[in-house]
Amino acid sequence: MRLMEEAEQTLHAIRQGTVDAFVVQEAEGHRVYTLEGSDLPYSALVERMQQGAAMLDGRGCVVYCNLSLAELLGTSRQAVIGRLLQDLIAPPDQSACQKLLRDAQIGSSEGEMRLRLADGILIPANFSFSVLSRDKSATGVLVTDLTVRKQQSEFASRLQNMQDEERKRIARELHDSVGQLLAAISMNNGIVQAQTHLLDAEATRALSDNVALVDQVSSEIRTISHLLHPPLLDLAGLTSALRWYVDGFSERSKIKVGLEIPTHFGRLPAEMEIAIFRIVQECLTNIHRHSGSAAASIRLRKEDNKITVEIQDNGKGIPEEKQRELTRSGLGFNGMRERVRQLGGTLEIHSDQTGTLVSAVFELT
Repeated sequence: MRLMEEAEQTLHAIRQGTVDAFVVQEAEGHRVYTLEGSDLPYSALVERMQQGAAMLDGRGCVVYCNLSLAELLGTSRQAVIGRLLQDLIAPPDQSACQKLLRDAQIGSSEGEMRLRLADGILIPANFSFSVLSRDKSATGVLVTDLTVRKQQSEFASRLQNMQDEERKRIARELHDSVGQLLAAISMNNGIVQAQTHLLDAEATRALSDNVALVDQVSSEIRTISHLLHPPLLDLAGLTSALRWYVDGFSERSKIKVGLEIPTHFGRLPAEMEIAIFRIVQECLTNIHRHSGSAAASIRLRKEDNKITVEIQDNGKGIPEEKQRELTRSGLGFNGMRERVRQLGGTLEIHSDQTGTLVSAVFELT
């Protein structure tokens, strides 16, 4: 454990430029890469890391491979050392590998490619490159298996789609089935109202209360149905749906919400419109529940091929520990982040004592 921690700290220090990189020494006919100021060889520093790690020479050839990388590839270290790194990459990704190696000569580079295992199976992996020697003759690469992460992401995506479909189904059932029943009760009330002259005062008041209650329930059902899946989103688009939602939210919560959308914003892809609507919905719900803010603002911008969405409040903010917890396991935040990630975008949250800003950026293709 100490060795793993030291390895990770050392590699981090190298990337930050706080360590003076590696020197090369000849030892019994073999090159040994040693961290300057340390008597531990590079292999000892990374040997027990759970991440795959390798060192490449100037040609991109593997001169060192730790046990984790060999096990990930399903082969021996001897079978990896001496091979070009790009030969371990899926052919369509080899040009990307060469670019990452070139970029690493400037500083560091990182990207996702498919790793080709010994049995020919391709798996998604993240590759992180850093120059390890002053003369740039040695490059380090960390390889992280993304298989489980991808599976989790695909499952989350399917779950998100199932939730959206279920919301739509429930909204339709509420509007059609329950709405029709309430309409029938309302008609029956109308028939009884025509006979109020035959009722005593108590029965008349009860009937009047029933009429008012049916109207109230109908209004509540309509609101719930629209919140589950606003028909305006399909019929008129994001702009109309957000204005309807913000107006209703402000009325219910007594929080003043400003909505800035450029004129002629236009329609977006359906998946993007529902993602933005759900993000705004989740953020305003959190503001109402937790922030203590009396106001909030929503800004949408369209610049070139980018859509930016910002939701901001001036409440008490989110403590740092709570922010870390949200990032790790917060269902609402992770749900928002997953929606954005599925569309190739990014989601960030910034919070302090002056308020919270949630920013999502989407790429239009």
